[in-house]
Parts: sequence; C-alpha cells; structure tokens
Amino acid sequence: MSNLDTFKKVKEAGIIPAIRTSNAFDATRAVEAIRLGGIPVIEVSLASKKAFDVLNAVVASHGQSVLIGAGTVIDAEQVRQAALAGVQFIVTPGFSSEAVKKSKELGLAVFAGAMTPTEVQLASASGADAVKLFPCYATGGARYVKSLRGQYPDIEFIASGGVGLDNCADYIRAGACAIGVGGEIADFETMTIGDHRVFTVRTKRLREAVRKAREWMAESRLTLNVGESR
Repeated sequence: MSNLDTFKKVKEAGIIPAIRTSNAFDATRAVEAIRLGGIPVIEVSLASKKAFDVLNAVVASHGQSVLIGAGTVIDAEQVRQAALAGVQFIVTPGFSSEAVKKSKELGLAVFAGAMTPTEVQLASASGADAVKLFPCYATGGARYVKSLRGQYPDIEFIASGGVGLDNCADYIRAGACAIGVGGEIADFETMTIGDHRVFTVRTKRLREAVRKAREWMAESRLTLNVGESR
C-alpha cells in the first residue's frame, strides 16, 4: 500500500487511537476491542518499555485487518525498526527531518509533529503527508487549529493532545482531517485490569461524534455554495 493510500484510509477513519503499554497481550486485546468499535487504525507508541515487542505482537495479530502505525517516533533508526516490524505509517511528536526523510525513503506515510507556524511550515516542506498539531490543548485547542487552517489551507492537520469525546467535534469543524486519541479510548488503568470492552464502547462514541461533525461540515459547505450561486 502506498503512503497516499495509507493516508487516505486514515482520513476516512478520522480517528487515530493510540495505545501505550509494555504488555503485548494487553495491546493485542486493546486493538481488537478498538477494531470491533469500528476503527481499523491504530498507533502503537514507542515511548514505553518493550515497545517493539508490543509493536511486533500487534502487527502479527492484527496486521491483516488493521492499519498499524508507530507513534512517538523521534529519529530515523526508530523509523527503520518500525518498518521492519511491518507498520504502514509513522507519527512523530515533534518535527524530525530525519524521521520524515527515512519514512519517505521506506514508502511509509508520515504525520510530522509540529505546533508553531514555523514548525508547521518546516513539516509541510519536508514532505510529510500531514502535520500533527501536538499538544493542541496547550495552545488554544480547536481555535488554534482553525487559525492555522486559515493561514495554511492546503496543509492537512491532525489534532492531537487533549482530544476526547467532549471536544473532538470542535476539532473536526475547525478543519482537522483527523484526530489523535490516546487515553480517551485506551487508558492505562482500564488496560491493566483487562476490561477491554470499554474501549469498544468509547470507540463507537467517538466515531459517532466525528461522523456528526463531518455531516455538519458537509451541510455547511452545501449551504454556503447554494448561497454563493444565487
């Protein structure tokens, strides 16, 4: 699958659930619960101990049914190892030109982290498929996304950091093509006690909220187009 096809599927899903755990068994069960909730995309954070053991287990168990990416990637070597594990996309928390370059060399979709306008421009110019705005909550939330979209209408933004059920629709309406969600779906405590069914419920609720926000966006554009044609 090409990086463009991968990004297209991520945008269609609209949500990138991220899991962070050192327990491979918990990770595979969490991914299955999220898949049952209707999101065939997962990001496995490399910020935990035994992260590559977890990533390899997730790919082995769900690589045929779920689009799997590596998150919290900070350098080219992690990109290389993630590619060997079988991921289709890379997510960085901040901008790393070497991580973007290696991702492109290996044919992986890459969502480069950024926050300031300067970082957004650097990430976009590097060839990243999308810019991950992180952490969104620290700089004004959805209003900040909307402001950046006004300045950079051709850049695809993924909102991440403090995004959950109560505000995900705001980010979609602000122009984010997708949202990154961590503990709002798969929190560490629930994962530890093994009640993975909760993740399915949370996933469905987030999907519905994003769906409604996208419908609102489509209706708003239609109304605007009709008004302009008169």
